[in-house]
Amino acid sequence: MVSTTGIGDTLMGTPALRALRESFPESQIHLLVNSQRKDLVAGNPHVDRILEYRNNPLFRALLFFKALPFYYDTVLVFHANEDIWNILRLIRYGVCHNRQNYRQEERRVFSIDSLPEHSVQKRMALVEKMGGKHSTDYRYEYSIPPRDVNWASQQLAKEGISPRDRIVGMQLGATDSFKRWTVESFAEVARYLKAKHRVKIYLNASAGEINLVNKFLSLFGRDGVFQKSRKSLSQSAALIQRCSLFITADTGPMHMAVALGVPLVGLFCPTEVEVTGPLHHPPAMIIKKAVPCNPCLVRDCQDNFCMRQISVEEVCVAADRMLETGGGR
Repeated sequence: MVSTTGIGDTLMGTPALRALRESFPESQIHLLVNSQRKDLVAGNPHVDRILEYRNNPLFRALLFFKALPFYYDTVLVFHANEDIWNILRLIRYGVCHNRQNYRQEERRVFSIDSLPEHSVQKRMALVEKMGGKHSTDYRYEYSIPPRDVNWASQQLAKEGISPRDRIVGMQLGATDSFKRWTVESFAEVARYLKAKHRVKIYLNASAGEINLVNKFLSLFGRDGVFQKSRKSLSQSAALIQRCSLFITADTGPMHMAVALGVPLVGLFCPTEVEVTGPLHHPPAMIIKKAVPCNPCLVRDCQDNFCMRQISVEEVCVAADRMLETGGGR
């Protein structure tokens, strides 16, 4: 299996891994995954071997030697960057199926036509293509190592946050800036929820998003809010898991919250809920706005004004409902 892109792309492949194992219980399943996403699948019970991927010559050479002893009857490309087609030259295989419209029949690489709309279901369709069983079990699988759960508990205790306190997590950033909601809006929602529900606010942010955190703190203040630098995705996940509610745009940590069963409010505009939104995740409310640009500029967008269509009031109302009904822990 090949999944070498983002956090969400990696987690959206876990239902297909489970379906593959259930369909072929005696098979060997190897997963080529981005080295920065390895934490997401390190404990997956359906994977026999993980091969790390980085797009550089050294790692490609290492991959050649690691894969050399194996012959793969079938390669399924769940989601990958363009360089994966060169990497396939290093692997001995029978046939390769992908969902990204790449075809090279002389190398036995075929694309599947007429795929379902949602990205999770697209991956399941690849399993069916190679003879696997049809499945509608779309649950993500993601286990956090106990050491990281303990780390999160220690960090919360240092902040004076007890197990009885309710935490609302906020995802300020996104790899693609056009998906982001404004920091000013997040700060207003945080101020409202702190006053009404007496919650603590957790800011989930990578090292590259610290400027967003600083901007939030300048607007909101530091009382009742915390952000912790983490060394791994599992540490971040352990803090998200502790949240009673997670407010997020369509980005990787949203999928982490889905995998962990955390109630969430999802903010969508330039991306499609029907393609990447929570699938069969009941504790979720989605706020979706129509894309004003046709076509959408996507990564060329310099001003994500479309996300500013989502109002503070709408998010507050959704958060109220989740905390009072579906979001309380």
